[in-house]
Amino acid sequence: MKSISQLFSELYDQVWLNYQNDTNRSDRFPDLSANDEYYLNLLFELEDPTLTSFANKAKISKPAATRIIHHFIKAHYLTKHASSLDKRSFNLTLTDEMKKHCQQNDRLFDKVFLDAITPLSHKEQEQLAYLMNKIDQNSGLSHAAKSD
Repeated sequence: MKSISQLFSELYDQVWLNYQNDTNRSDRFPDLSANDEYYLNLLFELEDPTLTSFANKAKISKPAATRIIHHFIKAHYLTKHASSLDKRSFNLTLTDEMKKHCQQNDRLFDKVFLDAITPLSHKEQEQLAYLMNKIDQNSGLSHAAKSD
């Protein structure tokens, strides 16, 4: 019998493969690396992100976050502008085209995941959501993100 970690890994791999191979996946930015996609998605999820909130969400140092942000600005994926609340800090804004890219891929990932759990009854899906939330609340993985 397979361990739960092996089952989780295989399910994750299958969902990710289905997502990567779906024809509805955005092809607006074909040269983005997996890391770029990850960091851009974090910026997409944050409300009025700053360098600090991005670094905290990504769980990386501020110098590493600065390098990533400068790369994204140079590539025209986002812009930075002075904060209206604190002129010493900057807010980061994804370009409209990058927002569309993130929205399209976000919707697609939701669809691929929902397709993966269709063998489960409604009650089983509720149980899965409950268990995943319980793991999330107790894993320490979400605590840094919740402090943003």
